[in-house]
Amino acid sequence: MRKLQVLLLTAVAVLVLLAVPALAAVEYSTKGPNADEIYFIIITEDEARLRALQLGEIHIYPGLTTPETIDTIYADLNMDITFDLGFHMFYTALNMRKKPLDDKVVRQALAHVVARDRIINTLFAGYMLPLESFVPQSSPFHHDDVKHYEYSPRKAAAMLDAAGYTMGPGGIRIDPATNKPMEEIEFLTPTFEIAPSSAQIGQLICDEARAIGIPAKHVPLDFNIMLDRLDIFDFDAYCLAWGLDRDPTFLYHFFHSSMDVKSGNNTPGIRDPELDQLLDTLYYAATYDEAMEASKEAQEMLSDLLPYITLYSRPYIDAFRTDKVKGYVPMLGYGAANYSNNWTTLNIAPVTDQPIRWLLPEDVKTLNPTVANSAYDWEILGRTTDSLMAVDPETMEDIPWVATGWEIETWKPNRAELDPECFANVDDEATKITFHLRDDVKFNDGMPFTAKDVKFSIDYYIKHKLQEQYQYLVDVVKVETPDDYTVVVYMSTLSYWHLGNLNRYWLPEHIWKNVEDPEHFQPWLEPHPTVEGLTQLVGIGPFMLESFEPGQYIHMVRNPYYWAAQ
Repeated sequence: MRKLQVLLLTAVAVLVLLAVPALAAVEYSTKGPNADEIYFIIITEDEARLRALQLGEIHIYPGLTTPETIDTIYADLNMDITFDLGFHMFYTALNMRKKPLDDKVVRQALAHVVARDRIINTLFAGYMLPLESFVPQSSPFHHDDVKHYEYSPRKAAAMLDAAGYTMGPGGIRIDPATNKPMEEIEFLTPTFEIAPSSAQIGQLICDEARAIGIPAKHVPLDFNIMLDRLDIFDFDAYCLAWGLDRDPTFLYHFFHSSMDVKSGNNTPGIRDPELDQLLDTLYYAATYDEAMEASKEAQEMLSDLLPYITLYSRPYIDAFRTDKVKGYVPMLGYGAANYSNNWTTLNIAPVTDQPIRWLLPEDVKTLNPTVANSAYDWEILGRTTDSLMAVDPETMEDIPWVATGWEIETWKPNRAELDPECFANVDDEATKITFHLRDDVKFNDGMPFTAKDVKFSIDYYIKHKLQEQYQYLVDVVKVETPDDYTVVVYMSTLSYWHLGNLNRYWLPEHIWKNVEDPEHFQPWLEPHPTVEGLTQLVGIGPFMLESFEPGQYIHMVRNPYYWAAQ
């Protein structure tokens, strides 16, 4: 076994068995940013990415997955590779609205022909962690005592036989509900050029499905075209990955029936009352222990219903040219080069006079923060904003950031005053959170960031039901601003998770108050109404957009008004 692989697997074993956060490997500062500018270079082909790193055309290569690429970089003395268990899930989603995938037997049969271990060993040389549960191993909420589907075409065929899916002409099974050949299942993946491993996995699953009589066709697509189809549920099955967060509330957003809406994250269209009840218990848990128990039960139920077939969790393996950059901060769950790790964003610095050149593996779809749902979009947008609280890279606990502190209390909602169409859930005692904001935070156009912007953003997301943000705010009853730096948010329910749900992208009221059609607004293309040279993509984060050449690069520069500057 190769040396790096031994190191990686040893690290995995230690972190999983001990279940403790990984400590930051380098010193980091809460001030910054240390870089004046960053070029995000868009390179969509795997071989071209490695070549660009070797030639110094890029300095940071995030999210390594290809074993040959990892080994090549590891052997280069000018490169450093960081490794962190990730809040990550690679999965196949199955559209339960369509035949034959509306039948649990068919979904479970497909799970039995997913050669998970072979995929990991063949495509990734063992670098990935096999995952059959619905929460990755990096999370304390990971639950492994779920229904397992070992690779067994024989079991898959027997399940189909027993359910009446008899083999018909041409090796295609007959659907007992229609007495006709099963409808062909299209498996969507990104193209081989964009994501070779994802495309190969899609092809392998289709080959195995056809071998047991399930007609399956692999359809590779341009990544953004694929996302457009998923937004309107125009698919049978697809392979993609999620970059997740610490909290298991994503189970609610992925699988609760209320999230089965246009642009919602419940793409499989699962609607199960018993599962909804469990997910409600998880989402509205009053305590950590209650959330833990509900999370376990939900994972067990999901492993039976199978809206997803989970395959693996990816450790975040990021490469840095040490002769070009310094100051990157490894972080459990997020890796060293992910936008969710704001410590690297603040601390990364060039070693030479050359600006930092950071790989963006795919072009962005949109830089509109109210509708963006791609990780590549957020690699840019995530650096134009700041959160009320940050995650300590050593303890993984919430710490004050744009908010200097907060108090969590309860209040009694008046059910008679709440619109039942807006507030399906109302508790006798609900959560009330008061945030105290810094008074020195400014947007990158120089305008002050105040409590009014927080209130405006929450009200705006709710008014327009902008799903990417609104799904976290459905329980907000009202927002009050007693003064310019105090925000009081009243929820209709009691939940352990409401604090984290309020960590949103804050819109500048002076820009967005005039935007009547937010879904089609392109702020990065619209000139700023008062500041020459700026666009209307205005944020409070450490960087701001300078220029964007689609398919080539995105140039970001330091926010001159950034509150945490050195």
